[in-house]
Amino acid sequence: KGVEAGARDLGEDFFAANKGHFWGMVETRPYMRARLGLSHYLWAMGQEEESIKHCEALLDLNPNDNQGVRDILLSRYLALGNDVGAARLYRGYPDEWSAAFLWSRVLLDLRRGDPAAAMASMGVAKKCNPHVPAFFTGKGKLPAELPETYSPGDRDEAVLYVAAFAQA
Repeated sequence: KGVEAGARDLGEDFFAANKGHFWGMVETRPYMRARLGLSHYLWAMGQEEESIKHCEALLDLNPNDNQGVRDILLSRYLALGNDVGAARLYRGYPDEWSAAFLWSRVLLDLRRGDPAAAMASMGVAKKCNPHVPAFFTGKGKLPAELPETYSPGDRDEAVLYVAAFAQA
């Protein structure tokens, strides 16, 4: 209902005129937050494709992705085996250097049946965040509570990555 109310309040003309830079306008943020919340709810309720459509729409409205939707969308694409969607997302963010994108590249390379590319991707991913492999090999244990924040390359980023992408 919040998403519907926000869409009504903003209006179709507003969406058409401002697509691509929604987050820059404060009046859009409640709508954007509600839509992301709806996406999370739909995912939790097993309505994965609907959840993904909302994430894709959010990125269309705000390609700068101030909400971090691209990581969420990538994890959902990979969890469902939608490697085509994941590859499309990579093309949209070619300079992304997060653990989410770099470590997931290893998975995509393996799924494509290209172990040489996976090894090369792993080398890059390890430089970005060397803490991820410990969780995959069982040498590291995820904490009972997830961290609220992280810095690029730190253990907390690895924890959040593994927790978000475990299903994939």
